[in-house]
Amino acid sequence: MLQPILPLARTISRQMFWLQSLLLVLLLSAMAFLHYYSEGQMQLLAEESRRHAREQQQLADALSRLGDLHNRMTLLVEEQETGRLSNQDVHRRKQSLQQALHQLTRDTLALGEQGRHSQQQAAQVRDIQTDLMRYQSHASALLQLLPSQGEAAEEQALRISQQVTSSMEKLRGLGRIQRELAITRFEAGLTSTLRTGHQLQGLLLALLLLGLLLIGWRMHRIGSQLQQTEALLLALGEGRTDSTIPPGDALFGPVFDALKRFRHLLQSQQQRLALGEAEQQKLELMVAERTAHLQQANRQLEDEIRQRQQAEKRRQLYELVFEHTEDAVIITTPDSHIVAANPAYQLMTGLTPEQLCGKRPPIARSGHHDHQFYQQLWQELAIAGRWQGEIVNRHADGSLVHALLTINAASEPDGSVSHYVGILSDITQLKLAENQLRRLAYYDPLTALPNRVLLKDRLTHEIDIAREEKRSFATLLLDLDRFKYVNDTLGHMAGDELLMDVAERLRGTVRLEDTVARLSGDEFCIIIRDCHPGQVARIAKAIIEVLNLPFRLKARDAEVGASIGIAMFPSDGESSEHLMKNADAAMYQAKALGRNRYCFFEPAIETRLRSEMELFTSLRQAIENEQFQLHYQPVVPLSDTLGGYGEALLRWPGGGSQASPGLFIPFAEQHGLIEDIGRFVLHAACRFVARSIEHGQPQSVSINLSARQLAMSDLPDQLTQAVTEHGIPAAAIELELTESSLIQNLAAISHTLTRLRQAGFRLAIDDFGAGYSSLNYLVELPVDKVKIDQRFIWSLFNSPRNQAVVKAILSLARSIGIQTVAEGVETAEQLAFLQAHGCHYVQGYYLARPMSEQDYLVFQALAQNKSPA
Repeated sequence: MLQPILPLARTISRQMFWLQSLLLVLLLSAMAFLHYYSEGQMQLLAEESRRHAREQQQLADALSRLGDLHNRMTLLVEEQETGRLSNQDVHRRKQSLQQALHQLTRDTLALGEQGRHSQQQAAQVRDIQTDLMRYQSHASALLQLLPSQGEAAEEQALRISQQVTSSMEKLRGLGRIQRELAITRFEAGLTSTLRTGHQLQGLLLALLLLGLLLIGWRMHRIGSQLQQTEALLLALGEGRTDSTIPPGDALFGPVFDALKRFRHLLQSQQQRLALGEAEQQKLELMVAERTAHLQQANRQLEDEIRQRQQAEKRRQLYELVFEHTEDAVIITTPDSHIVAANPAYQLMTGLTPEQLCGKRPPIARSGHHDHQFYQQLWQELAIAGRWQGEIVNRHADGSLVHALLTINAASEPDGSVSHYVGILSDITQLKLAENQLRRLAYYDPLTALPNRVLLKDRLTHEIDIAREEKRSFATLLLDLDRFKYVNDTLGHMAGDELLMDVAERLRGTVRLEDTVARLSGDEFCIIIRDCHPGQVARIAKAIIEVLNLPFRLKARDAEVGASIGIAMFPSDGESSEHLMKNADAAMYQAKALGRNRYCFFEPAIETRLRSEMELFTSLRQAIENEQFQLHYQPVVPLSDTLGGYGEALLRWPGGGSQASPGLFIPFAEQHGLIEDIGRFVLHAACRFVARSIEHGQPQSVSINLSARQLAMSDLPDQLTQAVTEHGIPAAAIELELTESSLIQNLAAISHTLTRLRQAGFRLAIDDFGAGYSSLNYLVELPVDKVKIDQRFIWSLFNSPRNQAVVKAILSLARSIGIQTVAEGVETAEQLAFLQAHGCHYVQGYYLARPMSEQDYLVFQALAQNKSPA
């Protein structure tokens, strides 16, 4: 009942706080008001002082100008009289004096514009202004007399001097009057300010005293009622309920009301204590009667004890079996509260008998069984009186224990169930082995991500949910860029470490409900649930950014990138196979666009991939069936001492619309078919050279080597074996290398070319100047020729720069002993230019187009006796 006093005490303390705060605010407000009032009055006095100072300055300026003007005018009259000034000088000084007179007039008028004046001061100002205006008219008249009337000017100057002396005395008198007036006003203003300040201080002091009286009266009122409250509490604490409780004011009214209720309760309690003494006598009689009944019950109990001793022997036998069986055994009430549990069950749960008895089995806390499971269990027990199955218990340390449980119902003679007996066999290790096998089947052992099998299952499940809920999701196929370089340079352990880091970054970038899986090698798949293309694009961009960050490996830091292909459900496929195929197509599109980027699937990609697959199949068949042909374009010498030869060019008669070498050769390089095509070209060229030797018309042929062929370590052995197999000299085969193939590994390529040169093959750099030109190729590589790129020849006469480049290449090659070949010659002017600047060979449509083997042999036979020009 005293609880309402506590919030009231807080209300009283809050009121006391506000009263003290009000007193502090009043004091601060009074101090601030006095401070700002005094500061304002001082600013007014300072402004009045500055105004009087300006007036004094104006008087001083007027007095100074008047004296200066008079001196200059007197000096002019004296110098003009003595004849020391020319008329021109007199006129110039007159103009200067006229300007000074005008300025003096303005200053004179300004004296009347000064601040407030007394009547005496105003009259004196007007008198001074009249004298100064008269002085201006006399001075103007004096200036009119000069320079001709000198004597009249002297008389006029004498009169003006007398007038100036009088005016200057008046100005000095005016200055004294103003100073005295300023001092008087300043003292009056200061006295008024002090008087007003004292009055305000008295007023504020009276207000403060009034506030203090009000606050003191209020605090006295509160203290008085607090004393009354304390007295009432002491009286009620001593049990005296006859104390008078005053009504109290609005603040203490709830306190006194609570004390009244407390007094009423205290009176009621005293009455109940009085009634309790009568009840005590009745209880004593009841105890006597109960004692008699207990004596009779003791005799009956003795009989029961003898019977129980016999039952105890049987119980001990049952307990021995209960305690020492290896299976866990529990006994519960019909409402499944544990009555007993053997040591095996205690070991299985990690709980003591005190923690188990009266509680439900830990199966209810494992979280692995739903309501339907329990409903089915109790239904079967009710019908058959027995249940058997697998359950999951929770150990005290939080771990899960799998067990095989058999429950039997123990019934009373009347058929009612008295207890349930449960027997449990621990099968946890068996379940762990089973889960391990399942994990190996569905998860990647390196990254712990779902593998391809589990991904397919989740993808199918996601399709079913998305189709039912009519929403979309995204399938992202991700392939790491430059991962093979990390494996090759740092080893497979570093590669595995990188893949684990990639898996962690991918899991940290997507949402928890999304799926990240590893398919194989450096290929990952991500399922983004319930999303639209804009969200997917942001996630793909975030993945690329996070995979671009350096990886801190044990060996050293490594950097990789990622190419991502995206397929959306249902627009890009409604089956898992279709989505994966289209995501894979989009990923390869991202790689084709330059890697380290993402690309959404588009129908055009599928069309292009189908076309590429058809081209790949056709090329593979063409390679297997040797459906290619070689045509030869003559390379004509520009000197009689040089012999001509032909460049072997690959043709695909059955290629249809894809038969262009500019189309299928780059495709073959990209898809790993160029090595087989290169072997066909080599053997076909060797067969042609062998046939030409048999017919008495031996020929030399140049063939092109791709970058992939040049990277093969056994290339010299393959070429040597080919020429040996066909019985031709290695010098009959010239190998043309593109500049792009030379930039990969110059040291390794230099070693390969040296072996080829030692074997007798001739070497040429094709398309020289096309983009990667370096003098290192000419100096460090053992090449015999350079072939100037045909684009320089085509625009030879369109740009002086191209002519300079061609001349420089020809001159440089000639100076280091390397022959030159110009490609793309199509006009007589181009041929004449090249011949004039020392080119060794030319090649182009102006001389001959690529032709069949027979036509080439005829061309070479006719050209043996002709000049190339």
